[in-house]
Amino acid sequence: QHYKSITFIEDVMESQPTVLPQISASCELIWGSGFSTDTEIGNIFEQWSQGFTFSDDCKSALVQGKGGPCAVIVPAQAYIIKHLIFDSEIQLADVTEEQAQKALEQSLQYIFLNVASDTIHIAKLSQQLDAVSSVEFHKHLTLQSFSTSEIGNHIQGLTESWRGDFGVMSFLYSIVLTRGIENIVSDIGIMGDPSLVDNTFGHGNQSLLNLILTGAATPNVFDYTRSIDGMDLVGVTQKTDIGFLTLLEALRYCKVGDFLKCPEYPIWIIGSESHLSLLFSAESSLCVSEKSPFKIARAAFDTFDCEGNGFIPVTDLPNVLEKLDMVSEDEYVEFMKDRLDPDSTGIILFPAFIEEFVPGAWEKQDEAFQNKQFVVQHYNGLRQSNSDKKVTYRLGAAAIYMEYNQVMEASTAPTSLLRVLRTKWPTIEIDWQSQPSIS
Repeated sequence: QHYKSITFIEDVMESQPTVLPQISASCELIWGSGFSTDTEIGNIFEQWSQGFTFSDDCKSALVQGKGGPCAVIVPAQAYIIKHLIFDSEIQLADVTEEQAQKALEQSLQYIFLNVASDTIHIAKLSQQLDAVSSVEFHKHLTLQSFSTSEIGNHIQGLTESWRGDFGVMSFLYSIVLTRGIENIVSDIGIMGDPSLVDNTFGHGNQSLLNLILTGAATPNVFDYTRSIDGMDLVGVTQKTDIGFLTLLEALRYCKVGDFLKCPEYPIWIIGSESHLSLLFSAESSLCVSEKSPFKIARAAFDTFDCEGNGFIPVTDLPNVLEKLDMVSEDEYVEFMKDRLDPDSTGIILFPAFIEEFVPGAWEKQDEAFQNKQFVVQHYNGLRQSNSDKKVTYRLGAAAIYMEYNQVMEASTAPTSLLRVLRTKWPTIEIDWQSQPSIS
């Protein structure tokens, strides 16, 4: 898919009789090539037609009206939590409406600064719309541009405008324009979904979530770059402030890298098959360094176990050893091949590999967390996903207390959320005051 290069015009008239070319290009990238600004997008557009509004039952929790916009709302909520708990040291139970509004402003500003290079491009409606119409929405979107140093002077007014009916969508267009159409297309590459929003169900794709969390719309969740069949696939290139864990890893469809699993702050976006929620804690020690010998060896092994199968071809052993700066001379490699693959199956299993090169590390990988207890909270912005229809935070008492080889005995029927969390902490158990849902 090719997009025309767009040049921004600094001064744009307040009212536009026709759709701006930048908006047309953004529309195609967000919703897919089958959609355009001169035809109604339909139900998916309606799902996204909401503003950033807080719950009546929790002053700092954003409400999601329908399925779809969680890929924008949940990251915004994550940065709200970061601002309140870690930047401002405010107890969530004591948050005032003014503090919540300030946290929202800081959240959206942080996302812009994460995405922008030097200029931030803002899409906002020139007038209030009476009905949900994608054609009218696109006609009345105007553009403004600010330098990254200026955005702080305007974020309060912008955030107030994004609390209206089409605020989330206007913000979505703004971050797309700020990153740039061509940059996003390059980020996604030929292997990713060509649109940022699934045009069947309306939920945001991984590229959109990565754009907000990392500043680049890469479609992958592993660390760094991997080469598959001669193609270089770009993953997450550095540690993020907000983490990500997904049910798809528990189902063995992917493997999330350490940059997303161990973020700067103990806040993780939780992915189910089609929805995002949030798990967080005030326990900063949950974000320990991931530079243990086990993690280093695991990262090297995973570079050549691209599909997360738990094994590598025996022919890749010298490459793994070289990546670990270990002896990779032919005689030694052949000796280790015979030792790690005694039955000549042609593969090397990860447990055998790690026990050989980092003895005892498999059992000790979660040693820092053994017998650790801490409080976690879960957020799901959909009213219908909360048992009492109230959007608030669900408290849980978490414990990581067992030896790794006892993980299979932890629970006979773990919930979907617990299955996700065990992709990071294999022995975690949580006693919830009110059982949360991730869907």
